[in-house]
Amino acid sequence: MSVSCKYWALGMFCFVSFPLFSQSMYLELNLNDVRGSNPFARTKSPLEIFRVIEKAANDDKVKGIILNIGSISRDSGYLWELRTAMEQFKSGGKKICAFISNADMDIYTLASVADKIVMDELGTLSMLGYSMGKSYVQHTLEKLGIGVRELRYFEYKSAAETFTRDSMSDADRRQYNDYLDDIFSLTRDTLKVARNWTDEEFGTILNREFIYSAKNALSRNLVDRTGRKDAVLEAVKEIEGAEVQHFALYGDSASSLTETQAKYSPPRAGGLFKRPPVIAVVYANGQTDMESGMAALSLSRTIRDLADNKRIKSLVVRINSPGGSAEAADYFADAVRYAKQKKPVVVSMGQVAASGGYWVAMDASHITATPYTITGSIGVIGSWFYDNGLNSKLGLSTETLQRGAHADLLTGVLVPYRNLTAQEEERYRNYILDIYNVFVEKVAAGRNMSVEKVEAVAQGRIFSGTRALEAGLIDSVGSLSDALKTARTLAEIPEGTSLIYREYPEPKFMEKLLSRFPFVAALFKNRNSQTSVVSSFMDLLLPGTDIRYRIEKNGRVMPILPLEFSRF
Repeated sequence: MSVSCKYWALGMFCFVSFPLFSQSMYLELNLNDVRGSNPFARTKSPLEIFRVIEKAANDDKVKGIILNIGSISRDSGYLWELRTAMEQFKSGGKKICAFISNADMDIYTLASVADKIVMDELGTLSMLGYSMGKSYVQHTLEKLGIGVRELRYFEYKSAAETFTRDSMSDADRRQYNDYLDDIFSLTRDTLKVARNWTDEEFGTILNREFIYSAKNALSRNLVDRTGRKDAVLEAVKEIEGAEVQHFALYGDSASSLTETQAKYSPPRAGGLFKRPPVIAVVYANGQTDMESGMAALSLSRTIRDLADNKRIKSLVVRINSPGGSAEAADYFADAVRYAKQKKPVVVSMGQVAASGGYWVAMDASHITATPYTITGSIGVIGSWFYDNGLNSKLGLSTETLQRGAHADLLTGVLVPYRNLTAQEEERYRNYILDIYNVFVEKVAAGRNMSVEKVEAVAQGRIFSGTRALEAGLIDSVGSLSDALKTARTLAEIPEGTSLIYREYPEPKFMEKLLSRFPFVAALFKNRNSQTSVVSSFMDLLLPGTDIRYRIEKNGRVMPILPLEFSRF
């Protein structure tokens, strides 16, 4: 066979084997969380997912998306970002079919962007609304013989209430109610428009019926079909007015609805001779700690290095943090200030970017947050755990020899053996006010606001993204995709110019290896962790409270949120 005939045969094979290159198709966007069943599954970053949706929106071969979210598990802010991206996809005249199984109100709100919603015939839909609950361990600590003093001097800074109260303070109640009002109103209005409900219908769905089987959901017009693969394909056929033959898949193949072998990948930029401009996306997740959490020490070095890299034209910093160490937060903020002198730095806030999490953001060129983001909480707080009968219960005793009136302050077996004196608490008060004033002044400088205006929205008060915009704490309400567009605009990169996005911090070899084996990773972490006796003891006595960090930082003054937000 001649060389030309071989090339012709190869071309025909590719055409027949990969019809998505020549045929219209639907993209199955499989966003299910599958790591529990597949330890080798790679976690998809938000950036990659949003870029796939954007690519599909601009791809003439893609007629629509099957949004497979049967077992997705994400926070409300991220689901809002996904819905916004899907709305932009639809704005080009393309269609969406969503598949749900066990859905709450946020997942259902995401699905409501679709032209048709299909629900698994044995699935459950829970329309419960929103709540913010706090647990209190004051009486538990009393029974254990552990005393706590709340070093709180700002109305809304409630991080220590968990240990010192048995119910919500009035200030906490006010700020949480404001937040709930904001996100509930947004979700209600979104669903009313998407499903064409009246206020009365929405009230009935939420307050009377609230939980639905697939049969109930279909009869109440909450979904359009029930079933699985066949029902989804029938729904797509109904949307298009004809049977769709060709599909491509992004995501896990084992839980795919279409079972197609054709893969769909994020767009690529550049080539052998091209060097497109680069936008760096930096993830700052966890407590603002020097070495743990977001690892501010190394991450701030990364930001400085990126700022000095001439090929990188702008930075997008994605923050999910409830705060922690003021020192670590300021290390990070100082790196942002340094980078901003050289190129635009845009912050994209995730579900939580408050207290120390807001501190790291406040100096950016532009800050964007979702409506569901918990942000603000400009304030600091301290707490003092001490022996109030614990050692006696355990048969322990302490005797000290000291030089200096306060040398015994940290003396004790599990926790300090005594409470603070009035003089010591007054010194703490001065210390806390000093750090608070630094926080307020830095916000005023970073946001170009007067100190008085910052003080009016400080005192530790949390805000939704919507209210944070009104208060001047952020510049826009938007998604990670919007932050990327802002970064491009501020860097004066023309529309249509090919771009490369790079994500940081880059995982080290051992981290990559351990991410493939989560059980081994857990053992590795436990084997190498060096935790104090008291924190381990408290983990045993109060499982699930994530009290370890607070006990280890006993007496530290920190810009931090209550324990309930630590999971973000």
